[in-house]
Amino acid sequence: MPAAELLEAMSAPWLKEIDIEDLHKTSNRQTGAAEASQPIDLSTEPSPEKNTLWWRNNLCLDEAQLTLVGFSKGCVVLNQFIYEFHYTKTLTPEDAHTMRFIKRIVSMCWLDGGHSGGKNTWITARSLLETLALLDLEIQVHVSPYQVHDEGRPWIGREEKAFTALLKKLGAKINRRLHTTPGVQSLYTHFNVLNCFCREEPP
Repeated sequence: MPAAELLEAMSAPWLKEIDIEDLHKTSNRQTGAAEASQPIDLSTEPSPEKNTLWWRNNLCLDEAQLTLVGFSKGCVVLNQFIYEFHYTKTLTPEDAHTMRFIKRIVSMCWLDGGHSGGKNTWITARSLLETLALLDLEIQVHVSPYQVHDEGRPWIGREEKAFTALLKKLGAKINRRLHTTPGVQSLYTHFNVLNCFCREEPP
């Protein structure tokens, strides 16, 4: 496309900055108008098949108990939570909004954490883990040989061992499971941790 046409397209009047808040309000108005135009049958509850947003009914996150779950590279997000816990507890304890959120968290589950970054797959700093232990959460660690016995990424196993051992030493309520499968450990072993986690009863 020639430069002149490209500049003209970019300056078109219909091309304007999108305000997410406006989109949300517009969507709510359209949804409300659609619901108002149809008769409401109060005799039956909407089923998940008919109403894809059924799970939002009576949802109140301010009163919910939260379980945070991370799988594989997603465990990095749980690690970031530990940093946020420490920052809030030590530097901004007056942040009532964040403190309310933290108090809603009852458990955290690390499912076979791993990435190719070379380090920091698992948190091993004592000060950070002390803060986590003091929160008195239920901590679950589910790992597989695919990650913790990987000779190509030996730091994963070392860090996970330090993470688990230090939390136990600090008195945290931690439960560790090593999930193995027969034969050569493969990506299937890694994803099978999800199946094992879903089948297990809460501790």
